[in-house]
This record gives sequence, C-alpha cells and structure tokens, in this order.
Amino acid sequence: MFRISNATGGYGKTTIIRDVALQVAKGEVVALLGRNGVGKSTLMRYATGLIPPMGGQVEIGGQIAPPTPAKRAKLGLGYVPQGRFVFPRMTVTENIAVAAASNGHSARDAVAEAMADFPMLKPKANDLAGGLSGGQQQVLALARALAIRPKILLLDEPTEGVQPSIIDEMAGILKRINHERGIAILVAEQDLDFCLSIASRAYVMEKGSIRLETDRESLKADKALQQQLLGV
Repeated sequence: MFRISNATGGYGKTTIIRDVALQVAKGEVVALLGRNGVGKSTLMRYATGLIPPMGGQVEIGGQIAPPTPAKRAKLGLGYVPQGRFVFPRMTVTENIAVAAASNGHSARDAVAEAMADFPMLKPKANDLAGGLSGGQQQVLALARALAIRPKILLLDEPTEGVQPSIIDEMAGILKRINHERGIAILVAEQDLDFCLSIASRAYVMEKGSIRLETDRESLKADKALQQQLLGV
C-alpha cells in the first residue's frame, strides 16, 4: 500500500540516506528504529516530498506519489513531523479545521471526530496552539494529521518531549484508530517500548541505510541487537 524504493536523498550536496527500501501494507503498523543521526527524519521528509529526491520513488496506494507535499496529502499521506509544528497563532479547532478543509473534507466533522478521539483537547478547543504544553501540541499534531483522512500516517519521533502518561494514551489511540479505520502507520522512533507496543515489525536504520528488518517478537527477545543498534 505504501512503498519507498531505492530512496536516496539529503540536503544540498550532502547525501544522508542511500538506496533505502521499505513497505507498509494496508492497515499495518511498522516501526522505523535507529539511533539519533542515522537518517530516520530525512527518510520521513523524503517520503512526504519535503526534500528533493536524488534517486528512488514513493508509492501510495499503488500510485507513484506526486512531487509536492500537498498533493501527497491529498493522495492519503498524513505526516506528524518531529517537533510537531502546529500553527501557534491558530486555535486548536482552527488547526484541525484548516487541515481538513485544505484536503476537501468537512472541517466540522473533522473537529468533532478529533474531540471524540482526543478528549484532552476538548477544554483547549478555543486556546491558541502555541500556548499548549509539548504533549498537548503532539496530540494536536496527530489530530491534525488524521483530519486529512490518511491512508498511511507517518510519525516522526512522536514521543519526544512528551510525558509518559500522554505517551501511553497516544499508543492506545493509535492502536484503536489503526484497528477501527485501517490506517497504516509508519513510526520513526528511538523509544523501543512505545514501538513494540503498537508495531508488528520494524526496520532498523544505521548510517543512512536499512540494516535489517525484523518482527516484534524477535526484536523484543534480542537484547544484544537492541544494545548494538539502538543503545537500549
């Protein structure tokens, strides 16, 4: 359903990722693991069209992805970037509504759905997003990405700077949304416990390439591999 083939890219003349290939089936949750600096965020930005490709391609739902992030979003690619990047001068409701409307969906329905999915946002609905805590902003960024009704959701370090109680809540929400709506998820993370709680298998990156592909149980059991590749 979602496929990256021979992805090569970076910034300026600097190549960060080389010949990366991975795929996520319809309704599947897959983790992208690795230490800081191995290229996980660059691969996510490549997948969304935020950096120009030096080689390779992205497919969404069997179609070659168009070049711009906006067109990829309309094809069903949702993205929650590292650092969240909510619209700070818009309210919580406006953040969700504008994402839905820009992709041809009902803003009212999207806001109602988000408030049902994320009850913690209800009392903050009319607050400016810039005044929310880090964890609340992360939840809002997730709600905003879901407002475009994605087929595949890319999450880049969603637990960074988020308190454990909210991390647990996010894991529960992601599992429920995946089960009820069949949204595929690719999550780039260093938090192994979070990934193992939601993903059925994982790719491990090292030095800009995929080092290995493994299933959840094998990774959970291999403590030496965890220490070697992930430092946990």
